[in-house]
Amino acid sequence: MERRGTCSSREASLFLMKFYAWEVMRVNISLIFLYTPILLLVLNYSSSVIGGTIKAGVRHEQWKLLAYSKPRENENIALIFVIKNNDKQVSNLEQKFTQVSNPMHADYGNFLTYDEIHEQLLSETPKSGKIHRTSGQLAFRAKQFKLPSAIYDNIDYIEQSSEFLTVSGPKIPASNESPSKHPLAESISNAPNVLFLDRIGKRIEFFIQLICSNGENASDTVCPEFRGFRIGLIVLTSTTQITVSLVNANCQVCYKAGSTIYDACFNYDLTDDSVLCLFSISHNNIKKYEQITVSIESIFVLDGETSYSDSAIQPFEQVAHVTPSLLASLYNVSMSIVKQKRLPKSRQAVVGFSEYYNLKSYKAFAQTYGKNFNLRFGKVYGDDYTNKSYDEGETSLDMEYMAAMGAGIVTDYISSTSAGVSYAPLFATLALLESNKRNVVPLVYSISYGTDSTDVGPKIVRMNDIQFMKMGVSGKSVFASAGDDGIASSTGCTKRFITEYPAASPYVTAVGATQLVLSVTNNCRYIAQEPRKCLEEIVAYTNDLTECLITSGGGFSIYHTRPTWQKKMVQNYLSTANKRLPPLTYFNKNNRAYPDITLLGHDYSTKQKGGRVDLSEDGTSASSPATAGLFSLINDQRLKLGMKPLGFVNPLLYQLAETNPEVFYDIVKGENNCNSAGVCCPYGFEAQKGYDPVSGIGSINHGLLMELLTQRTS
Repeated sequence: MERRGTCSSREASLFLMKFYAWEVMRVNISLIFLYTPILLLVLNYSSSVIGGTIKAGVRHEQWKLLAYSKPRENENIALIFVIKNNDKQVSNLEQKFTQVSNPMHADYGNFLTYDEIHEQLLSETPKSGKIHRTSGQLAFRAKQFKLPSAIYDNIDYIEQSSEFLTVSGPKIPASNESPSKHPLAESISNAPNVLFLDRIGKRIEFFIQLICSNGENASDTVCPEFRGFRIGLIVLTSTTQITVSLVNANCQVCYKAGSTIYDACFNYDLTDDSVLCLFSISHNNIKKYEQITVSIESIFVLDGETSYSDSAIQPFEQVAHVTPSLLASLYNVSMSIVKQKRLPKSRQAVVGFSEYYNLKSYKAFAQTYGKNFNLRFGKVYGDDYTNKSYDEGETSLDMEYMAAMGAGIVTDYISSTSAGVSYAPLFATLALLESNKRNVVPLVYSISYGTDSTDVGPKIVRMNDIQFMKMGVSGKSVFASAGDDGIASSTGCTKRFITEYPAASPYVTAVGATQLVLSVTNNCRYIAQEPRKCLEEIVAYTNDLTECLITSGGGFSIYHTRPTWQKKMVQNYLSTANKRLPPLTYFNKNNRAYPDITLLGHDYSTKQKGGRVDLSEDGTSASSPATAGLFSLINDQRLKLGMKPLGFVNPLLYQLAETNPEVFYDIVKGENNCNSAGVCCPYGFEAQKGYDPVSGIGSINHGLLMELLTQRTS
């Protein structure tokens, strides 16, 4: 899946606030206090809100608009205000976070409620939200607004849902080094453009963009000289040739095509006048996890003579489509536990941004792939999830697999308008939920979104991290996708490696991605779906052979020093990697390394568009929700035994990697120097024995992990 872009912050802003054009409107302004550092301000908002409504005493005339923008009357704009924290008290919060997360500490698992956090740790953070000074104005360095000093002195960040203004931040300079490129011919080629190959049973399905004999893309019509394709299949030493006629090639102009080809044109970014051919062939000798080489040539007839185009050659190894059953088999998930009833207080949530929430898709997935997994979909919080014009791919993937792998546990959805540099909408939602003791607040969260850490900036990173610490102190577990472009950006190589936030935060669990291939080292993993195949889990990386579309992210944070719980394993990696390490100018070896763990992230079967469309998805945005669901199962078992929830799991996982390494499947093959577009940079990180910043400490043996983490200590 693609990495979701976010708005940037301005470098050196005193408070790094996010601003949008503010329309001067003659309305009352009220602050809605959530009894937490997250405050929500809404214009024309009802007073019947959890926590009550208190007038801030800031007249709208004091919000002086400096940016040019035409006022729009009667428009309601929701703002989230993040209140400043006392720095010394934040240190106390961090100390408490460390203690309750450390299995070796006497305070391990002694979590606090949000009210207790503010009473015991953040008592100086305004809870009533009263703002005393309303006279005088100060200009923010963003040069966009003048606000009352009452706001300036007390507010650390403003998050608004309507996107009127984007502020650009510092960018990592482009590298002078030339990236590796795909092997493309220097001269113009008339080989067909093979977009995708897929095996369905004994058939191979072809998605091909038609190229005419002169090497130009077919436009608005099928090339008049085109007569079909000649397909060559090489399996071991056997070669088979198959001719596909013009009629069977099923070539259609994108904008004139039926829904299947039209959707494929959109998915592969073809222009409306392009011609896409979609067909399949049958061959009985094709087997999963067995490499074949496919050659495709276009057949042309010019002046009565038949000729053939240049060949498009593609190695091809069909892997099994990922389903909940495959994940359960691969990671030793007990089906007896999967089928158990859950406690009402076991709850989990997907965090999403500007995606259509399509419950019909999730129910169709449950009927097709989740019959043994009791998928349960819960409440939807936030806004901007009902627009059917939005993409639903990310949310469908996340909801379907978190609900399936957390079988029987109610899965909520927390939506926000945009994936800004802050996660303030998420934290505001949690604050509202925590303020009402009758709410069952989710214990486990999956975030499949992130951005380049430099675009976020240190101030907002710290603001977000404080909220992630609060989640940990209150017993919540947060899993975040490690990114899909390796160490590169989505556009290419950089002088310093890209680090993904929030995955690089030491207050969340970062999840990488793997793929399953035929093992050549007898390091065998077996799945029920292919019981006789010796398989191996390797790093997910962009390649034509398995058609993996992403490269798992990983590296070293640019803001966070290395936490104690990973020092030993990361130092061991740095000592043993030796010459395989990239030059130190690309990363800070003393900082927090990520990901922490990994899971299969290639070729996930999903249901979309209300169940009418089956799509396969790749990404750490697949592995993160699946991982989060598996940890929810462990939480549920612990709660049944009267144990505390897991909370922030990293210190525990790294400890287990040393004391019980059998709990993890070590990933020792693969690297992350290429991005999802197939641009490969000179350097990256490589997987090896033990911890590495590509696959972390490995993927989990869920059965063994469940056994260890549900043992009551005397």
